[in-house]
This record gives sequence, structure tokens and C-alpha cells, in this order.
Amino acid sequence: MYPYVQPFVTNLTKAEMAHQYESYRTLLFDLLDSPIKSTQHIGGTKHFNYPTEPILDILVGVDNLHDITSLDEKRLNYAGFYRLHHTYHKKVMMARFHNLTDLKQQVRLHIIQRNTPLFDEYIAIDQLLTESSEASAFFAEKKQALFSDSQKIRDYEEGKQSLFSQLRTML
Repeated sequence: MYPYVQPFVTNLTKAEMAHQYESYRTLLFDLLDSPIKSTQHIGGTKHFNYPTEPILDILVGVDNLHDITSLDEKRLNYAGFYRLHHTYHKKVMMARFHNLTDLKQQVRLHIIQRNTPLFDEYIAIDQLLTESSEASAFFAEKKQALFSDSQKIRDYEEGKQSLFSQLRTML
């Protein structure tokens, strides 16, 4: 995977990202016998309320995480999505890359079991960052500092997880 944080985008629009989301949503629901029950565009490319990387984040709801079998992974691989094998708690992460040489992420799927506290938290934090100027300003400031201080993508992503933990207190 690309080892550095991708520069924040300034040239994309909400309309462009919404169109991309709709294309990927259609692709995901058109997969044969897919366990996918819901999708939602989340993150900075949904609303641009804070600086963000050029990565479309999609929350994917399934009835059971165990429904993502090796066959479903294979179907997602054929659609250009590959599993990210890091330690994730109660979720599966898959990404689509610009190309398979530099591995810059283009789209991330956060696959989570619906009707769980984690799924509900994703929705609540996304809503908070969409509607609360205070939360967005806090997140923007801290995220920019992380971007400046992080040499590697792993450090940056771990720092963002810590920020999301801080945002939970604002819910």
C-alpha cells in the first residue's frame, strides 16, 4: 500500500463525489448474490467540511460479517476491491486503488454488520461531522496537524482513529 498520506484535495466537488458514489453503489448492489444490504457515502468527500484525502469512503452494511465469504471477496476482487489486512475491530476494510503499482487508495469500503453499536456509531459520527461546525472545525484542525506530523500512512490512520474516539464524546 502507498506508504504516505495522499495530499488533501481542493479540486473535487460534492457533485463529482456524489456521482462516483452512485456508480460504486450500483456496482456493489449488482454483484451476484452479494450480502450487501446497505451503502452510505461517508467522510470528507461527502460534504467537504474539512480537508480530506481524495478517497471515497463507503459504509457498507451486511447482516452478518461472516457473510463476507471468500467467494464474496473474490467477486469484490473482480470489481477491483482488495481486502486490507490490518487489525480492524469488528469490520472488514477493502479498497480500490488508482493502480496496482503505487497502491494509492481511491475508494474504501468499511464493511460492518448492521444493527450493531459500531455501525450506529459510524452513522452518528458522520452526521456529527456533516451538521456540527464545532465538530468539523475540531476535526479539521487536528487532522491537518496529523497530516503535517505523520510521515507514514499507518501513523496518520492511527491518529485519525484517536480523533474519532474524541469525536464520540461530542455525540
